[in-house]
Amino acid sequence: MTKTPDLSDLNASSALSALWAATSIAVIGATERPGAMGRLPIDYLQRYGFGGFIAPVNPKGGTILGLPAFASIGDVTEPIDLALIMVPAGSVAAAVRDCAAAGVKACIVMSSGFAETGPEGQAAQDELVAIARASGMRMVGPNCIGSVGGAGSVMATFSPVFSSESTPAPAGSIALVSQSGALGFGALSLAMERGVPIGIAVTTGNEADVTAAEVAACLAADEAVTGLLMYVESLDDLESLRLAVDHVPVAVLKAGRSEAGALAAASHTGALATQDKVVDAALKSLGIARVTDIDDLLDVGAVFASGARMTGRRVGILTTSGGSGILATDAIEAAGLELAQLAPETVRALEAIVPSYGNATNPVDVTAAVMTEPGMFERCLDVLADDVNVDAVVACFAVLVGDDVTRIANALQSLRQRTSMPVVVARTGASSLAPHAAALLAEARVPAYSTPERAVNALAALATSGERAAQITRKLGPVAGLPSPQASEDELKGLLAAAGLPIPESVLATTLEQATAAIDEVGGVAVCKAVVPGLLHKSDAG
Repeated sequence: MTKTPDLSDLNASSALSALWAATSIAVIGATERPGAMGRLPIDYLQRYGFGGFIAPVNPKGGTILGLPAFASIGDVTEPIDLALIMVPAGSVAAAVRDCAAAGVKACIVMSSGFAETGPEGQAAQDELVAIARASGMRMVGPNCIGSVGGAGSVMATFSPVFSSESTPAPAGSIALVSQSGALGFGALSLAMERGVPIGIAVTTGNEADVTAAEVAACLAADEAVTGLLMYVESLDDLESLRLAVDHVPVAVLKAGRSEAGALAAASHTGALATQDKVVDAALKSLGIARVTDIDDLLDVGAVFASGARMTGRRVGILTTSGGSGILATDAIEAAGLELAQLAPETVRALEAIVPSYGNATNPVDVTAAVMTEPGMFERCLDVLADDVNVDAVVACFAVLVGDDVTRIANALQSLRQRTSMPVVVARTGASSLAPHAAALLAEARVPAYSTPERAVNALAALATSGERAAQITRKLGPVAGLPSPQASEDELKGLLAAAGLPIPESVLATTLEQATAAIDEVGGVAVCKAVVPGLLHKSDAG
């Protein structure tokens, strides 16, 4: 029996970790010509302080950006962890073959012109896969922009994001995996602007060999990674996703929700379409949060980076604005969370603090009185967070300035230091009202959003990942009595589901119309089975 490796084994043995942890990198198609793609990775590696061995490969040899150039990868004098293949499509197969022969652990084919172009391109791409797999070398791409980050500053990309010397190096505990290179690096640049700590970004292109899910599973084994964000156009490697989400929270932006979008994804990277309802069900079963756009994905990244984990779905709201509290309440219901029902003693304690014109029940509205009564917000926050019925807190405040913001930030930081409870902020107001607020909240590891809806949606994603963690350790409940000998399959599934076992979605239909509607309901593809009282084996009926 073959042992399934755990993630620590996977990371230690997998060549994929070279994408962010390589100590030797070859650039095939390297050049010193200004503006050329073959120059950029070497430029970035040098500028961002990569401390490993860089091997420019160009048939002309000589030197490139001060480094000795090699006429071929076979001439390189040191073992290569990662090779970047940046040659025309017609020369890629030979380059992949040379890398395989040289014992390269992994290569990134950055060249385009393969499966995304049609049948001939698909055949050429299949040849690349066959060459790589015959040697055991892993191949990322083709049609891939590369990867960046990690402790060793691996800048294996030609993305223009790093063409400006003012662009900082990726830093933080969140990893981003994107099938789209341009979108992935664009999201990374937005994360840097917002302060979302993405320390590793990997793009996978056409995924001829290596999938985004496989990269995610390997990243989850890295102790420096505490959360994963993903953009994917196809989703067919659920086992790798399961490995990843068993260790760190994961959020996925899956493109191609519509029929037209699925067709666009196929032309972009050759991705195979999967019905959207099937995707939703698969991600839900794994405890993976599905988001709808890049803004949502980065919002979730911020709450993942806080290190907090949700143990339930009950949310307490503390607000200085009645309107913000109402919006947060609406968002909680829409996101599938629960407005926490505060304990009577909590309400009594809040009534002693909150002005009579405020509200001491959830959502707790302390009103603008916080500006004239220092300490009110802090005391209410402690009382609310200590309620056993509260799993997370949303703190809403609008147009506060100066010392008021500083006090609130300090109170939130104190709460985060004494509890693992998630705390998020909805701060509705221009940055100029409190220019220092973002830095204060970031230092407190409290994610801040511009609207209550964004704050609540981020919490909902965290709750989804928390439920997966609970599933892993959950014990099965008792079966409510033994089924009768005549029990139908539908009844048996109900008993098993009640005991906590996962059960495939099924619908009992008694007419052709019901059966047709049920097939549409489950995504258009279904297995139909007869339910006949007393018939144990369908084959008995012919």
